[in-house]
Amino acid sequence: MRRIAKEERFRYVPVSRRDRLWELYLTATGRIVHRMPGDPDRGHPSPYYYTWENGRVLSEFGVSYITQGRGEFESETTGRQQIEAGTIILVFPDVWHRYRPAAGIGWTNYWVHFAGAYAERLMRRGLLSPDRPILDTGLNDQILRPFLTLFERIELETAGLQQLAAANVLEILGSALAAVRLREEGGKLDSVVREAKNLLAERVEEFVELKDVAELLGMSYDYFRHVFKEQTGMAPYQYHLQLRLNRAKELLNGTDMTTKDIAMTLQFESPYHFSRIFKQKTGMTPTQWRQGTRREESA
Repeated sequence: MRRIAKEERFRYVPVSRRDRLWELYLTATGRIVHRMPGDPDRGHPSPYYYTWENGRVLSEFGVSYITQGRGEFESETTGRQQIEAGTIILVFPDVWHRYRPAAGIGWTNYWVHFAGAYAERLMRRGLLSPDRPILDTGLNDQILRPFLTLFERIELETAGLQQLAAANVLEILGSALAAVRLREEGGKLDSVVREAKNLLAERVEEFVELKDVAELLGMSYDYFRHVFKEQTGMAPYQYHLQLRLNRAKELLNGTDMTTKDIAMTLQFESPYHFSRIFKQKTGMTPTQWRQGTRREESA
């Protein structure tokens, strides 16, 4: 079967005066599969169409998401860089640039162009910068999904397209920046979560104020909770509670301490609170769990 050298779909979207009032509006979007180096489809209007030899300068912003293959990118602010799958390429107004897939490998590129005062503010505040046009996001469904939603809305000519497209563009940008932050901080966050787990394990026989733990680790509680749950699958409160209940099982099995004594040792609010939480998590009261464990040991 003959391999298709190039497959390209794109749409350029009319922008009304009313659309511009939203301060973020779509101008074009598309998807291209290049199996060899080559210039864009000649159906692109000027100045979007360009050759590798000449490059181009646009008056708007662009985002290209490379999901397969690899290639290269060059701009007047960065020089030439190699591009791998899982990379975002940002294009900025009035900045010369060019990019292309690698020979013999090609790439798949989802792209969108947009403009407006909101995007310009993001650039002025340094959230988007021509000096950092390459974002290492990794392959991320949260970035790809709004591209696909955007294509569907354009095909269906959805009412309020420009406003919904603006939301898709913001989702793409927000997901990309979040992915970069998470990847850059990955090693640091692994260390933070390990330290947090150690702190919680050391304090298994006490009630821990988790906001104090977050502060000790130099993070806001909301961000600490998000990172901890992302890496462990459990919120920090539930993780510490599980440690305390495991300790309770050890005391029930290995000592003759009463339920009241165990509740006090582990600093639950009251014996009733301890018994209620224990039953919620195990399906048995502490007494039933102790009796069942000892019957199993006797058998």
